[in-house]
Amino acid sequence: MAGKIKDTNTADEEIDNHLRCIFYIKPKPDPTKCNPFVVEFFGVLSLSDLQAPERKLWYMYYCKQSDINQTVDQIHQKYGKKNMYEIFRKPVFSGPALRASVKKHFGELKWFTKGNLLEAPPKSHFNDERICKSVTDLYNIEQQRLYNYVMVKNQWYSMYNR
Repeated sequence: MAGKIKDTNTADEEIDNHLRCIFYIKPKPDPTKCNPFVVEFFGVLSLSDLQAPERKLWYMYYCKQSDINQTVDQIHQKYGKKNMYEIFRKPVFSGPALRASVKKHFGELKWFTKGNLLEAPPKSHFNDERICKSVTDLYNIEQQRLYNYVMVKNQWYSMYNR
């Protein structure tokens, strides 16, 4: 053999790239690092401060499904297992996005938001039930936003691929 024979996959990729350049088609995106089969969860824990019982605190967390027990155990070690209980846990598309949405919502209500902690102002009428309802409403808005995005993309795809 005088020369090496190119791998057919490499040749196909070169032809594909060449045709994409000629017809001004976007290059293929790199495969994502995310595994779509690993579910991410978002949760809120209610905290009670034994030294200041009038303070109303909640702790937000997000993690992969396989890391839930480890994450909750770390939070329990930091704040004490007796001082907290879970009021909200749902699977989400993006935990950081929902966390940012929750922080923004309560920040606009003049709450103290630092890191993953939410603290209601003194003499606030919020309790665990109202927090759970507010976070559930924000979760539903996020789910509706994702649904609308998928439906618009589907409609666009079906309109242009007839």
